[in-house]
Formats: sequence, structure tokens, C-alpha cells
Amino acid sequence: MLALFIFPGGPAQARDVALLIGVGRFSDPELDRGSRLLGTGPDLLAMKKVLVERWHFADPDVRVLRDDQATHANILAAIRALKGQTAVGDHVLVYYSGHGTSANDESNLYDLPYSTGAWVPYDFDESSTDKQKNTLIIGRRDLVPLFKDLDQSGRMVLVLSDSCFSGQVVRSLGQPGVTSRYLPMRDLGVSAVKNPAPPMPAPTARMDPPPYPYQHVVLISAASDSESGADIGTAIALQHHPTIDGQFHGAFTDALLRLMTGQLPLDGTNLAPGQFTYTQAREAVSGFIDAEHLAQHPQLLPGIAEDPLNMDSAVFLGVSGSAAAVTVATVQPPPVITPAPPGARPALKVSLEGTSEAVRSRLSALPNVVVGQDGELVVHQEGDRLELRGAAADPVLTTTVADPAWPRRIAAQAWLNTMLPAPTDKLGLQAETSPSSRGNTFVECETFVFDVRLRKPGYLLVVDLDPHGVLTVLYPVKSSERELLAAGAARPIPSANPSDRIQATPPFGTDEVLVLAFARPPGSLIDLVGATPFAFDSARARLLANGLAQYHGDLSLQRIAVHTYPGQGRSSCAK
Repeated sequence: MLALFIFPGGPAQARDVALLIGVGRFSDPELDRGSRLLGTGPDLLAMKKVLVERWHFADPDVRVLRDDQATHANILAAIRALKGQTAVGDHVLVYYSGHGTSANDESNLYDLPYSTGAWVPYDFDESSTDKQKNTLIIGRRDLVPLFKDLDQSGRMVLVLSDSCFSGQVVRSLGQPGVTSRYLPMRDLGVSAVKNPAPPMPAPTARMDPPPYPYQHVVLISAASDSESGADIGTAIALQHHPTIDGQFHGAFTDALLRLMTGQLPLDGTNLAPGQFTYTQAREAVSGFIDAEHLAQHPQLLPGIAEDPLNMDSAVFLGVSGSAAAVTVATVQPPPVITPAPPGARPALKVSLEGTSEAVRSRLSALPNVVVGQDGELVVHQEGDRLELRGAAADPVLTTTVADPAWPRRIAAQAWLNTMLPAPTDKLGLQAETSPSSRGNTFVECETFVFDVRLRKPGYLLVVDLDPHGVLTVLYPVKSSERELLAAGAARPIPSANPSDRIQATPPFGTDEVLVLAFARPPGSLIDLVGATPFAFDSARARLLANGLAQYHGDLSLQRIAVHTYPGQGRSSCAK
């Protein structure tokens, strides 16, 4: 039977309240043997400790549901009870550590949107499709009504979910000893994930998710709706990915614990409690997970276009961990960085895995490229097959040793590193792909836009570097787009017109997209208008480099890695 905390007459003053849920064991013996997670118990203990000792939560206000306590009914009842345990202005934290799942069939009755998918409780019954449906905790059906009630009653809600929301699992785990927090469902058409990961079936285009349903609810998830999340739950995994306390943890939770104890840097400065926003939290956690070479990318919702109250700029869990203020508080921007001249930019570091002498020789001939550990790019060779990977093991380009595209892609990346000036942050640029829950991952023929928001008015330039090393200006394409963007409101780029959306087409892999904002018209850079592809050593590239070198004024820059994958049975796409 569920025991609730009862506060007669309601709480006397605003405070912070947390519900911590962890499911690493299951009532079904077969499921328990095959899908047990060893990181969830330590996750709960460490999260409660940091909330009480570092974030000023009162011990009785942090409730923990673990394993056999975390049944379908108990979890939903505990979330429902949060409204009665809190008052207007309180901060409510709901944290989940365990397996997640989702369905990739668009006609599926499960209806798992918002990158929340479904949580898998202790008493999950996988014996039939109907029982699976009835015992999963499903985003839209179960969680959205409860979070909406908290949202509309004036609570400020943060949901942290260390689980997988793998809509089609187009990116998966392959690190030694690391297991997945994604639970494949029988009879639902959901792709299974094993470690090491087998070749994934070609995914198909997905419908856009429905609108974000809240105003005061922030979700930070361990992975996008196209990824698995990692559980560091073996000795081998700990050897490769040491955790903050040497205990088993979810990779996302390990990063969160470092963040919440002031041990994660952003732009070279460790973030302290009460001194960083939700956006900065996601960036710091993502940066740490990237550095660990784990192929998962934490997501922050709402996206820019669905965040009229700028919740992403609110201080994480309120000012200094206190929930006394109902209004959204913002953190001051970091100190202005003086732009460095192009010649002072660092060379591109490339790591090698199993490469032949011929490949190493071709690399040595590339300017501004150095070989070393922890490179921005990894060259991985197996026989005649060669793969370029990003720092988080994302596939940039898969090809053959003889293909000239891979050295061209490396050379173009090195050129960008030396050409781009160091930005300032005075314009307050924020940019992301939309739908934001996709985690910058798109399947052939899917379309998207870049949502951009500026704190001050500015002019925009968006440049794409594709997997073959070819550059294209994505914005402005028309002379009419050389306009000043207003501050404050989110702006879809190229436009809100559905026919202008960007489409995922070959070559597939990882595109590096540069979003640059200028405080004043950027001189000769306006001559780059037009979606004509060009090489990094072409006259058009020199125009870009010279224009940036000659620009004087505030300049903001954001780099977005966009991952694309081929679909099933398509030779062409129609918008």
C-alpha cells in the first residue's frame, strides 16, 4: 500500500520537493534476469544526498521509490500527490532512473511523444501487448495529465529522466561493458538494442511530435528520441568511464551529480549551485558525456519555439536551490571573450584507430591537422572500410580508404577551425533544430528548421559543412533574407513556410552547421547569399574567411552537429 506524506492545511512556506524513482529490478523473474540495471540504486542514494546536502532540500521533502516500491500505481499516485504536498511557487523535482522505451510505429496506440516515451515500472508485465500497454507508464496517457495539473496550479516542475527514449534507435551504444537503458518491447516493432550493437535496420521518416503541453515544466532527458542511454553498471564500464564516486550509475546521472556538486565546467568555469540555467546545465552535461565518448545526447524541453516564458534561461531549480521565487530568474551572461585572430585558432586534432600507413600518410599531408588522443574527429579503419567519427562516436562519414571525401572532410573541418574567430556572447544567440526532441537526428526525407533566438537584434548567417566536406550557405538564400532579426522571439530558419524546410538527403552522416549572428550588417558576407555548394579552398570560401576577418563588432557563434541516416526503400524525397 502506498504511503503519502500529508501536510495538514498545506505547506507553511514555499520549499523544494523531490520525488526520486529508480527501477533496476522487476517482479517478473525472466525480465529481472535479462534487464536488471545495477546503476539505479546508487543513482537514488547519490541524488538524494546531493539534494539535501548541496541544494537545501529538507530530508522529509525528498521521497524515494525504489524497485518493488516503484510500481505502476505507486509511481503515478506519488506524482499525483505532489500537488497536495506543495504550494504555488514551489519547485517540484521528479527524477527517474531506469529503463525507457518507445514505439516506432506511427499508428501505434501507445502514443509516446515529447521525447518522454514510456517508463518501465517494477511490475511491468510483458506477457502480452495489452498487458504491456496497461503496465507501462506512458508519456501522453499517464504523465502529461499529472504534469499539466502541477503546471497549471503554479508549481515549477523539473523532470530529470535517466532512461532511453529511443523512437527508432538509429544511434546506439557500443562502448566496452556499457549496457543500454532501452528496453525493447515484444510485438511492438521496436528495434532491439544489444551490446555490442548489431547493425540497425534502416529507419523510416517519423511524424513531428505534438506541441509541448506545458509552460512551467522543464524536461532534461538522458537521450533524444533516437538514442539509447548508457548504464555504467559493470567493472569494465567503470574502468572506461569512472564515475564521480566509483559506484555504478547511469551515465546521465553521473554527469548530473558532477553538475550539481560544482564539478562540471562550462566555457572553462565550473558551474556552482544557483549560478547556471537549464540551458547551461544541458550544455555542461552534454559536453561531459561527449568527452566520455558516449553516443547519447541529453535533451532539453521545451524547445526555443515553444518556450514563451524563456524557461530555458531560468536558474536550475531556482535561485540558490530555493523555490521561494515564482518568477523566472535569469543568470548573467559570462564575461565577454576578445576574438582571436584567425591565425591563432587551434589546429584540428584527429585520433586514429587501426589506420594503415597509407591513411596516416594522407593525414600528414593535410594542413592544420595534428594526430593525438581525444580528437575532434576519429579515423577508424577496418580493412578497406573507413569511418570518420565525432568525439561522441557519432558517424560523420562511412566510406572506403580510397574515397577522396574523407580527407576532404577533415581538411574542411581544419579550415573552419582556423578561419572562425572566437565569438562574444553579447547577442545572446540560441539555436537548435526543430523538432527539438529529435536530438539533431533526422532520417532521409524528414524535414526540419533551425529555431533561433537572439537577446539583442542581429543579422544571421547559417553555413553547412556536409559529410563530404562541401560547404553550403543555408541562410540567407534570398536577398530579402538579409534582414535584421528582432530580439526575444524565436525565429524559424529558413522560414515558417513548410516549403522552405530543410530536408535530410544524401550524403548521410554528420553535418557541421555554423549559426553566426552579427550585431551589424556583416559587410561582404552578404555576397554569400544563395545555396550554391562550394569547397573550402574555393573563391567563395575565401570570401567567407575574408568577410569574417574584416568584421568588427559583436559576433555570436553556435555549432550544431546534425546527424542524418538513410531511410527504407526511397530513391527521392518530395516535400
